[in-house]
Amino acid sequence: MAVDLGTALENLTFAFESLVNLVAAISYVMGLYFIFRGIGMYKVFATQTMASANKGELAGPMVFMIVGAVLMYFPSTLDTSIQTLFGHDTKGISAAEEMIGYADLNNSGEHWKEISNVLIKYMKLIGFIAFLRGWTILSKMGHSGAQPGSVGKGIVHIIAGVLLINIVDTINMLAQTFGITT
Repeated sequence: MAVDLGTALENLTFAFESLVNLVAAISYVMGLYFIFRGIGMYKVFATQTMASANKGELAGPMVFMIVGAVLMYFPSTLDTSIQTLFGHDTKGISAAEEMIGYADLNNSGEHWKEISNVLIKYMKLIGFIAFLRGWTILSKMGHSGAQPGSVGKGIVHIIAGVLLINIVDTINMLAQTFGITT
């Protein structure tokens, strides 16, 4: 059974929607986990006695609760981040249409448009995962023995994720900045 390029690209497009929904579901579950972990850490902190040698800190549980709240509102946080960096929402924009502004070459334009559209969708998926990973890295700051540079790594993941989610505008912004014309 031979599968042509159109069928393969259509299957990849259908898989993309499911994968984005999976990332959002993982974000909700991780958000709940971090919130409950923060509450549990506060409970341990509240039940400590004066004779206890293990002193707690207030910042650790607060970090978990804040990151948990951000992950619970993953779509809203993402929309706000994109609005902050690019000044507009990306809903309804056909990335391939915007990115490919030149004429078809040897009638291969339709296949190129399909391939680039799938490629851009999966770049957005990588951006979603990087955004989620950035907040997970920042949640590690709630531990007392966090590695140095974790805040920087987390922020870089978050910003890079937002840039990948809006990859077409990122490419256009870089092209305008460096004077590259398409």
